[in-house]
Amino acid sequence: MKDAGKVQHQHISMAKRNNVWMALECARLSRDILGANGIADDYPIMRHLMNLESVKTYEGTHDIHTLIIGASVTGIDAF
Repeated sequence: MKDAGKVQHQHISMAKRNNVWMALECARLSRDILGANGIADDYPIMRHLMNLESVKTYEGTHDIHTLIIGASVTGIDAF
């Protein structure tokens, strides 16, 4: 889409929002698989999880992407 010049801001928001959500799910699953070691310093899972949580919540980024996608779908700006 980008190469064809058809990408719009809501497409970017969908990609960013989904990528962070999927990465969080993978990190949480990894932490669960490792059990108690998942929260220990021996494995970097918690560091990744904390970094991803900050990406999701930093200044409401996750919510802003949701609002952008919602405005695109409904045609109503919610912000």
